Amino acid sequence: MSLSGENTMRIVDAVSTPPLADPNMIPLREVMSTDLLIVYEGWSIKRLVDFFDQHQITGAPVVASDGELVGVVTLTDVLRFQSHPPDMQHIQATADYYCGEAAQHFTDEDFRHLRDRASTTCTVNSIMTPEVLAVDVESTLASACAQLLEERIHRLFVTEGKRLVGVITAMDCLRIVTFH
Repeated sequence: MSLSGENTMRIVDAVSTPPLADPNMIPLREVMSTDLLIVYEGWSIKRLVDFFDQHQITGAPVVASDGELVGVVTLTDVLRFQSHPPDMQHIQATADYYCGEAAQHFTDEDFRHLRDRASTTCTVNSIMTPEVLAVDVESTLASACAQLLEERIHRLFVTEGKRLVGVITAMDCLRIVTFH
C-alpha cells in the first residue's frame, strides 16, 4: 500500500546477469590457486603425519628440493605404510643403499631397530604415488575441467615445465563457470 492508501503494484525488471565467459578463453593461470601446501620427498613419514595433522589435510603434492613435482601423497598412503611396515629385506636394501659397505656390519638387532623406527627413517618418497596428473599453466579452464571429468578426479596440479605452480579443483571449475 502506498502512503495515500492506494494499492499499487510495482514491476521490477529482472536483474540481468552478465553472460558467462567462455571457459575456452579463460587462461588457467588466471583462475588456479597458488596458495599450496606442499610436502618434500625427503621428509620422514612422521614429519608428514604431523604436517597433515597441523594443517588438517589428507593429501598434498610432493616436490623435490628443486621444486619439481614428483608425486602425490595421501593419508591412505600413510595408513598403508603403517599397516604393512617394511620387511627386513627392504630395510637391509635401504641400509645398503644409504650406508654402503658399513651396512654389512649391521646386526639383526640393528635392522630390527631400523624397522621399528621406520616412520622416522623412511621418507615420503618411499610411500608417495609417483604418477601425478597435471596440466600445463598455459592450458585453458575448459581443458582442465574436461580432464578432471575424464579422469574422474577432484584436483589437477598445475605445472610450468616440471615445476608445481598451482592447483585447480573440480569445485573451482563449478564456481568459476557458475559465477564468472
